[in-house]
Amino acid sequence: MDLINRINYTSFLGREFLTWLWYRSDTREGLFKIDDNTVEVWFDAKLTLEAQGDLKESNVVKAENPTDTDEARAALLTGKLVTEARLRVIVEQKQWGATVKADNIGLSSVKLPALLSREDDDQLYERFFLMEEMEDILDALFDQFIAVRLNDSTWKKEINAIRSWIHNVD
Repeated sequence: MDLINRINYTSFLGREFLTWLWYRSDTREGLFKIDDNTVEVWFDAKLTLEAQGDLKESNVVKAENPTDTDEARAALLTGKLVTEARLRVIVEQKQWGATVKADNIGLSSVKLPALLSREDDDQLYERFFLMEEMEDILDALFDQFIAVRLNDSTWKKEINAIRSWIHNVD
């Protein structure tokens, strides 16, 4: 299978991942376990949901807590999945903000935690380290999703739980 076909064949995974991340964040009070760290993941400021298939109807929700809005919930009920989300990620005393696009799980508009270094060269390396740390967190969350997604029996249970959550979101 050539690269373009492989990308097209698996492009749904990003939408499923961001929707799963919303579900897990909502049902677990935003807490995820990565290695020995507890990571908080919150959806913040902007959320885009899109219908699957040929009709690309979408909802863009801009709010302080977009996942708590009636519009976002209604979009889930109609079968739309998350295609873009602004996330806030907190680990210990560090907080990142980033927009994640489902089509390539790419990060944009990343806001890094405050820098501790005083020297310009050290600040540059610290920024690189913090960016890499954010990418590692997103990779670990995606790995958790893929572990669930690739196990048919686990995924079936997860899908049933997600459907129940969608229909019972307060």
